[in-house]
Amino acid sequence: MRLLAISTSTPRGSAAVFDGGKLIGASVYTDLEGHAERIFLAAEDALRAAGVSAASIEAFACDIGPGSFTGVRVGVAATKGMAIGRGAPLAGVGSLEAMAADAFASGQAGPHDLVVAALDAKKQELFLAAFDARGALCWAPRHVPRADVAALVLAGPGASLRPGGLLRVVGEVAAEDPDLAAFVLRSPGTDLPDAAAVGRVALVRLGSGGDFDPEIVEPLYVRPPDAKPMASGGPS
Repeated sequence: MRLLAISTSTPRGSAAVFDGGKLIGASVYTDLEGHAERIFLAAEDALRAAGVSAASIEAFACDIGPGSFTGVRVGVAATKGMAIGRGAPLAGVGSLEAMAADAFASGQAGPHDLVVAALDAKKQELFLAAFDARGALCWAPRHVPRADVAALVLAGPGASLRPGGLLRVVGEVAAEDPDLAAFVLRSPGTDLPDAAAVGRVALVRLGSGGDFDPEIVEPLYVRPPDAKPMASGGPS
């Protein structure tokens, strides 16, 4: 299966092309405010690096968040448009899930470990979730005050480890907390979500079967956006 994956939930935008499970092309940029303009160029660059055409893509994957509200919206909308236009399946992958999966896939985390993934949620909060080596969700995505993160992680996922397992934490923002420093893993693929990790998770999911209708893929914000639609019927 030839797949195009994208990630736009953080300042790092990326696109990756897979063929038969092998990564054959990728493109990365940094521009939180420019995802709407740059993600399509990144996809073109990844396709060019892979030496394949857009018409040859059989499936799509995208990072559905949490993260930047605008970035998540852009990425989901862009990928849905491409998938619907091609009549192709679309797999949505959580940003925190992709980071944790990269820790296991790269060997930074072991098969009995538990990985907590963290992203900056602004407003002095972090987005957090925990996963095991099978990709099972052990701690549902949530937004937590920065001041409470270490205590909650150690009392929650840290207290539910299996024998022989270690607590691992990924996310560049987690490295800023001295109480978590001993547990933090650092690498490009675990510091922030990346299209390559999104694509790997999506390929496993697509291979297991299920409904991957692009129309049903929606952003995972975790925390409600600040901007809300105006109520109808108000003063004109």
